[in-house]
Amino acid sequence: MAASQPQSDRWQWENATAGALAGFATVAAMHPLDVVRTRFQVNDGRVSNLPTYKNTVHAVFTITRFEASFGFYYGLRGLYAGFSPAVIGSTISWGLYFFFYDRAKQRYSRNREGKLSPGLHLASAGEAGGLVSLFVHQSHLAHKNKIAASKSSSSNSTIFGDLWSASHLTLTCL
Repeated sequence: MAASQPQSDRWQWENATAGALAGFATVAAMHPLDVVRTRFQVNDGRVSNLPTYKNTVHAVFTITRFEASFGFYYGLRGLYAGFSPAVIGSTISWGLYFFFYDRAKQRYSRNREGKLSPGLHLASAGEAGGLVSLFVHQSHLAHKNKIAASKSSSSNSTIFGDLWSASHLTLTCL
């Protein structure tokens, strides 16, 4: 859209779309490190059948190479265990957050001329975060962590199982 158009004439979903794309991109780029972090948290050294990781690089190497030889995952697929629930939850959450944040800022700026104060930006952000918490059930995080911590490829860790479970768990509060 042209920069000269007033705020009210702009496409009203652009902030929500930008937030959803940012949520997707963040999970797509950082999910392997999240899987490694989850594996470190799960492995406290008391269970002997879990591999012990020395550091992050060793964990990435072990997940992609060593665990693949035992049939748990195949290469990089192990680093993306639990990706579907994470990406669905993040995309929906960030899209809604930016949508509600933009709406709150518009509402606060109706009777004011000029820019909003930092306090009103903070209020808008708090309002958006509260609304997202009401509308999106955060159980997709538990489901994602369960899959990321698991080394067995059960029916719940297939892409279709992830998508169905993540969709169901994420949208339960909508």
